Amino acid sequence: MSRRNEQVVSGLNAALAVARHRPESILRVFFHRARRVEVGPLLKAAAVARRPYREVPADDLEKITQSTHHEGVAVVTTPLDLVPLDTLLRKPAPLYLALDGVGNPHNLGSILRSAAWFGADGLIFPSQPGQASLSQAVFRTSEGGAEVVPCCGVDDLPRALLALNAAGIPTVGADQRAPRARWDAGLVRPVCLVLGSEGEGLSEAVRRACAELVAIPGSGGVESLNVGVAAGALLSRLV
Repeated sequence: MSRRNEQVVSGLNAALAVARHRPESILRVFFHRARRVEVGPLLKAAAVARRPYREVPADDLEKITQSTHHEGVAVVTTPLDLVPLDTLLRKPAPLYLALDGVGNPHNLGSILRSAAWFGADGLIFPSQPGQASLSQAVFRTSEGGAEVVPCCGVDDLPRALLALNAAGIPTVGADQRAPRARWDAGLVRPVCLVLGSEGEGLSEAVRRACAELVAIPGSGGVESLNVGVAAGALLSRLV
């Protein structure tokens, strides 16, 4: 179980990503004997940082992670920092994603995994109730994506989108009611792709703040795509 100012990262790929990208954040490492070889790089990083590591039974890992989905390893770290919006505004020709009320941590993790695969430069989400943020489930399902895609929490998402537009980074919202023209014309950098909540889609305030809207074409056999799948489709279209 994590303490204040500590974060638990479980899952093999997520834990190894910590060793690769922020070994200085490692505080303690716990692993099952069946994972000893695979977690070698993580144990080496902990040793270099003079941090303790210990082989423990599966029951202990469940207590540490509060989950049965630990994949045989847990690393306790200092929290991963969020980046300020001003930092994102300074990057030339970026590819960003922004999320409007995506509450399921597994969806957020899936989006971070796709964002890392397609080379996105950052992910923006509101710091508000109902919006998933960086958590153990997010780290695990992102398979290391949370370590390579900078995340930015903002107090007011519509205002942040307007700031992106003003900085020359057009915001393009995914909305199945939009015409297909933007999809057919293609997506190019710089751009911030905006995705809405699992149930309601984009809120009206966020929709108004977007410079453009885009619909992902499909057969119409179902009403909409899962938000994580929609993110992958938009990213693949752009890349």
